[in-house]
Amino acid sequence: MTGLAERAERIAAHLVGYETGAKVVPHDIDGRQSAVDYLLVWPDGRRGALEVTLVIDRASIAWQGMAMKEGWRWPAASSWEFRSAGPNFPYKFVRRAVLRAVALCDAHGADRPEELPLAVLEDELELAQFLAEELGTLRRAKLDPGVVIYQSMHAEFVDNAPSDFARVVETLHGEPHMASHLKKLRRTADVSERHLFLVPTDDVLPARFFTDDFQPPISAPAGFGSVDALWIWSNYWHRYLAFRNDSWAWVDFPPRVQAPAGTT
Repeated sequence: MTGLAERAERIAAHLVGYETGAKVVPHDIDGRQSAVDYLLVWPDGRRGALEVTLVIDRASIAWQGMAMKEGWRWPAASSWEFRSAGPNFPYKFVRRAVLRAVALCDAHGADRPEELPLAVLEDELELAQFLAEELGTLRRAKLDPGVVIYQSMHAEFVDNAPSDFARVVETLHGEPHMASHLKKLRRTADVSERHLFLVPTDDVLPARFFTDDFQPPISAPAGFGSVDALWIWSNYWHRYLAFRNDSWAWVDFPPRVQAPAGTT
């Protein structure tokens, strides 16, 4: 399991547990084969099943896992932004080249590596290769120190994307791994509810749905009739969607729990 998938599972367990009032118990452990990720246990004895699936551009899984471990920021004394040119790139090589570029740009007063003197670039083979292969763009920013890492953007006409997010959810049903997740839910015995939590990253969503600034879907998504509740959250959303009892609704995040005074 990738770091991204592990984080998605932890977030989903927290959100569903809070919203449903159930205790969330890890279930895909101790060598269990084809088991759902969690069991939901309510005080009245009822049980449910929760399966979580991360939906991501397959080419970007490896580097996004490494970027997540670094907090999506490379260490630097000044403020910069790096955006990859495509869904995948050689993470360690680009990291070295970018940080070298930052140091040289700071030394020469440049706001992007393309502004560096040719004499400097001639002595920097990795940086020259990074620029020649057009692996991404690096620009000075005005934020906190460090290089913030951004994914590539895909251009599209917003009008070409469906206005009802339910249609987008239906395309997620067609993901190659989705059938196995739904099968695990169907095969879970002795549960009264089956919950599926989808975590699509922004790189697989149409541009109009990158953020949560859209109305809830207006129709049921085809293909998910075997689940009792469908939950969806994407990485730039500040709330999450729930489809329960044939109705969509935005759900606010649980309040942050403040640590008692005197604790760390």
